[in-house]
Amino acid sequence: MTPDEEEPTPEELLEAERLARALERGHSPEPVPEDALGAAALLRFSKDGGALATPTRERILEDVLSRAKPSRRRPHVIGTVLGLLGLSAAGAASIALVVRSQSPEPASLPEPPRELLEAQIAAANMRSSLTTLHVETRRYRETFYAKLRERYGK
Repeated sequence: MTPDEEEPTPEELLEAERLARALERGHSPEPVPEDALGAAALLRFSKDGGALATPTRERILEDVLSRAKPSRRRPHVIGTVLGLLGLSAAGAASIALVVRSQSPEPASLPEPPRELLEAQIAAANMRSSLTTLHVETRRYRETFYAKLRERYGK
């Protein structure tokens, strides 16, 4: 301050105090004029290269550590459940593929002939003897078992 300057106003003193706190900590919770902060930071950096004094550094570290909150590790229940469901679905799909690949394709079975169906209807209505039904059933069984033997080789 030079002799021809006026005394600082309370507003200027408050601003200077905020600027000093901001320079001390590197930031300020209250608004600080950016141009003044930049100029002061450049002057301080030119003086000591930006190094903090040991007591200041320790005080800032203690303040930061006291305000720091430890991260809370929450169990990720939803992620775990979804992962287990995905694994079980993959396991079930792989089991189904293995079982399906081991079993042969089902044989295409012959349809019952019209004669067999007519013999069944006649026997149900008691219009014919069971001998016709027996003969037609035997023919169909022979065809049926031949198709199974052809497919499964037994």
